[in-house]
Amino acid sequence: MNFQCEPILEPIKVIFVNPLGPAAQLVIVKILSGAVFGDYQMVDLCLLVYANEITFAKELKLEIESCAFSCNNSIEITSDLPSISDGDVFCFITNFPNPNIFDKKEFEEHFEDLYLIMKLASNFVGFPDIKVEDLNTNKMKPTTNKPMDRRKPIFMVDGLVGIDILKSLSTNLPEDVFFCPTPLTAIAKSILGEYLNVECNVVNDALVWAANDEVFHVEVEKPLIIHDVGSDESQCDRGMISKDLLDSMNLDHTQLNPSWMKREFIHKVSSSASKNPYGCIYRASEFAKTLRDIWLARSGKEGTKVYSNIGVISDGSIGTLKGYPYVLPVVVTDKSWFVNKRFQNDTHLKQEMKKINKEAKKCHQELISYCKRILLDNIMNQGSTPSESESIYEI
Repeated sequence: MNFQCEPILEPIKVIFVNPLGPAAQLVIVKILSGAVFGDYQMVDLCLLVYANEITFAKELKLEIESCAFSCNNSIEITSDLPSISDGDVFCFITNFPNPNIFDKKEFEEHFEDLYLIMKLASNFVGFPDIKVEDLNTNKMKPTTNKPMDRRKPIFMVDGLVGIDILKSLSTNLPEDVFFCPTPLTAIAKSILGEYLNVECNVVNDALVWAANDEVFHVEVEKPLIIHDVGSDESQCDRGMISKDLLDSMNLDHTQLNPSWMKREFIHKVSSSASKNPYGCIYRASEFAKTLRDIWLARSGKEGTKVYSNIGVISDGSIGTLKGYPYVLPVVVTDKSWFVNKRFQNDTHLKQEMKKINKEAKKCHQELISYCKRILLDNIMNQGSTPSESESIYEI
């Protein structure tokens, strides 16, 4: 008797770059257990490693297969350079201490990670004969004998540095396929929850605009507490919190007002972010959660929208610099994404965006100049067109 009650979905190809690290393995577990793409989405997993790491990758494959994950359709190991048509989702987990900030000294200490992502980026070439809007981004089709239509890929990286390299060094790829998570949303809600002595999950939505973890701005929707009901008697400006709730927290309006939110609150978030929260568990959790949000909109019913703060390549909205990496509050749809313009007319945000733009431009120029020098010295001089048998380690 067949108890299958959900349509069988065509397996998706997930190419995982640098999969041997702890964070990468945690993400792989989430993917194959159905926590990212759903319980009914089978996955063909490709582990992309250096040629001298294939033995370790085989051990990882054996361990994964022993777990009998419900969404595991197949696992392959390769050190060959992939093309954009080889996968539906490309996952990049780097070992950079902070994947959102370019630090030359740290990058030199992790040169293999940097070299790998640059080599892959320089090998990615888009489809010049197909318009971006023609790429199929509808929900996955039931299994048939017909080949699947080409659909827009997802490049999921663990930080702004990675998506900047991939976009800048690749050829003819659309800007709306690059994504990365940010810790600032969770940090902001955690700081506010601790200050108000409430659980983080009752703090209202936080919107983030950032060039990195050092230069950013955060706005929290009002009222600050989801279940709070404002009143005319509230002494807090703009309905941030009701008077009764404020009194119950033993706070007065001088301790929680727009001025505090724009200064002390931002400083607290910045101080927490400076402690570098990129341990393997946290990195994997944010990576998987962001990829799940993107896929939820991508594979859901037509019209599905997901609101989230995600690192993207800017389209120039709300005064950002087009083509530069930012963390922005975006609305992800089945075809693409657009920036949430909830606070676009806010005077303070406009001032902060000038600082953010300046930092984004500076970081981009420093990073890409550094990468292009390395490419010229280590890759281009050895031949820019790889052969079919070329591996990422042998070059």
